[in-house]
Amino acid sequence: MFVQAWTDYPITELGDIPGKIAPIRLCRVLAYDRNKYCVIRIGELTVSGIKRCYLYKRRGRVSRVPVLGDRQLKKLSAEL
Repeated sequence: MFVQAWTDYPITELGDIPGKIAPIRLCRVLAYDRNKYCVIRIGELTVSGIKRCYLYKRRGRVSRVPVLGDRQLKKLSAEL
């Protein structure tokens, strides 16, 4: 099971530079630790340690679009 989301979090494995604006990407949220961290997949790359505040319900940037809620994320595995 997964939840579809969007993120603009910089991912160094994809060539992004930490602290710089990253592209907005479609992702799959695979797991949620029931606190604030998630595991996501973008294409074939799986990334852990992404804060849930960077996972959005629709395409957009932080503070401009709604983030995924607990109700959606609690359906996922808690194992990171």
